[in-house]
Formats: sequence, C-alpha cells, structure tokens
Amino acid sequence: MNPIEFLKTKTKDVAAAGFNQLPDRGNLFLRYMTGVGNRNLDLDDRTLNSLRESTFDFPKESYDQSVFGPTGQSWEILKPGPWNIEARSGAVDPYGRGYGSDVTETLGRFTANVNPDKTAITMTDIYDMKNEFEDPDLVSGKFQPVQAAKHILKSNYGLQNLGRAAMYLSPFKPKSFPIDITVPYSGDINNRETYNY
Repeated sequence: MNPIEFLKTKTKDVAAAGFNQLPDRGNLFLRYMTGVGNRNLDLDDRTLNSLRESTFDFPKESYDQSVFGPTGQSWEILKPGPWNIEARSGAVDPYGRGYGSDVTETLGRFTANVNPDKTAITMTDIYDMKNEFEDPDLVSGKFQPVQAAKHILKSNYGLQNLGRAAMYLSPFKPKSFPIDITVPYSGDINNRETYNY
C-alpha cells in the first residue's frame, strides 16, 4: 500500500472510531456526509435493541383497524385477546407504531430477516436519506442557502433540521452505504452483534 492510501485508510479508521462515540443518529449521519460509510461501524446496544424490538409484531389478524394520527400517519388499533408476539421477516416500517428516535432517526424503515431457528435477526438497509417525505434536492449536492436558512430557523425542533441545513449547504452529494447487522433473537445484545461486511 502506498503512503497516500495508507494515510487515507488510517484517517478513515480514526474518523470511524470517533463517530462511534457519538449518539447513533449522529454516527450514521456523519458517516454518510463524510464518505466513511460502514467502515468499523459499531452501534450502541440500546439502538440495536430498539431496532430488534421493532421487528416484533402482532399477527395481522390481531389488528382491528387503522386510524390516522394527528400528523397523518396511520396508527393500527389492536383487538383484545392473547396474541403471539414474534419477530417477523420482511419490511419494517416503525413510523406510527410508537417506536422512538433510536429506530426512526437511525435506520427508519429497514428489512428484517429472522433465521429459521429463531436465534438471530438480520437487519439490512441502505443509509441514504431518500424517501417520499424528503426533498429530493436534499441529497443533490447543490448549494442551496435559502433552503438551509429555512431549516436553521426551524432548528429548535431538533438536530435533524441542522443536519438538513448542512446538507443544503454541502457542495457535494453524500455517499449512501449499506447496513447489514445480525443480532441475537432475544436476550441482552451485550456486543454479540455481527456486522456483515
């Protein structure tokens, strides 16, 4: 490895280690903005536990109806009765289900795969800040000071708006990266997760 490549590699390693010390939503966002991606990614056990919990669900027949909450999101109402709650493979959409920022502000929607013997759950996603709720120009790499100013003025609603403001001011397009993590099906995670890269 030539000296320049060696220096780039070591710089990314140092940045990744530093990002891992931040709250996970900041960790993932800075990896996205700087191009560090999933290099040496290490999410907090609390985040991983919340993500795992969001894969556990009641069977479809346990839901009575869907209603729309105050922000227009669909909320599902459970029928009374004993239901078998278990992790399910497939698309996970935590919005409107009461999951907190450990889920909605890290992976948001993702895909879960429960292994056949129910000993592990693999969670996959592409971290890219693209969805039907986001402005497509947010990740365009265009310098947009007016849009940035709007988000700075809304920054009292949280760090998300400051992050969006930074993206509108960024002169480059952020680089998406894959996330592929396997966690135990149950029990304490206790750093027993595997990052599949």
